Amino acid sequence: MNTLFALVLTIGMTNGDFQDVVLGVYESQQACEAAAVEQQVAGECFEVENIIRASEQPAGYNANL
Repeated sequence: MNTLFALVLTIGMTNGDFQDVVLGVYESQQACEAAAVEQQVAGECFEVENIIRASEQPAGYNANL
């Protein structure tokens, strides 16, 4: 399985906090970087595995046991 890359934009808010926002997930680092250029954003590409912690649940995850 190939490594996925996330295009991440860091937003500075008026209260001084910063929030990272994932703009998209791509199958290669080259595709991720091309998307940043196409969208004209100063985002960075990170391996998805490095930004999602094992203890976190993805948004919308619903575990019905």
